[in-house]
Amino acid sequence: MFTVQRSTGELAAHYQRVRQQTVQLCKPLHPEEYLVQPTANTSPPKWHLGHTTWFFENFILCDYLASYQTYAPEWNFYFNSYYESQGRMVPKEERGFIGRPATEEVLAYRKHVDAHLVRFLQELPEEHADAVEQLITLGIHHEQQHQELLVYDVKYAMGHNPYFPVYHEERPD
Repeated sequence: MFTVQRSTGELAAHYQRVRQQTVQLCKPLHPEEYLVQPTANTSPPKWHLGHTTWFFENFILCDYLASYQTYAPEWNFYFNSYYESQGRMVPKEERGFIGRPATEEVLAYRKHVDAHLVRFLQELPEEHADAVEQLITLGIHHEQQHQELLVYDVKYAMGHNPYFPVYHEERPD
């Protein structure tokens, strides 16, 4: 594996910055646009928000925090992507068919997982420190990969919208 070079406080701060960036990328979207999936090669923004959260919940909180209760076990099916060891999953091309959970619920899920993960990092048991720090770093990289995919997916969807909406209005300083 690799070695983590950050203190747990620095890692928690980096985690929070990267997670917030994903939410910021979605801020310009209208509520209906969180579910748009124009092709089998794209995923809805709501799915990206939930899937990256599922990764941290599933591979860190559920495995290393004994007192943690899964936020919504039934969501595992929707937010799993290709992790066959983690159970069934919605085929990628059908992610946009599923309206629920609502976007507000997914955002609440993110806040829930983030709060638990940051608190867990503050009390990280020494015997799990290396493994957890490596998984969090991997999860951060995974989140950043999904940020790129999210932008591509949104641009593709907006580029195929006959009204040609603008993703983000540039404002002069």
